[in-house]
Amino acid sequence: MALACLPGIASADWLTTLNQWGSNIRLGLYTLAGTLGVICLVWSGAQWLIARSTGDRSHTFIDYLEQVGVLLVVGGTVALGTAAWQVFGTGVPG
Repeated sequence: MALACLPGIASADWLTTLNQWGSNIRLGLYTLAGTLGVICLVWSGAQWLIARSTGDRSHTFIDYLEQVGVLLVVGGTVALGTAAWQVFGTGVPG
């Protein structure tokens, strides 16, 4: 009875809208994560250059490489998780 009174709920157009919102949110989160990763890498590089110019060894090239490694691991995990979700999480074979 409620579906007869509210045809907007009865149509499947709301599902398309929700899927589009979900895709937009996911894209925004990927963009945010990538931007934060680049900012962290630039910050680590700036710390390394400042430490070299002042003569102390508070931040070295190895610290910079560790930051690159962390970003590669996190980015790779996100990429593999996304690929696995596309293969196993959709429920649609193929």
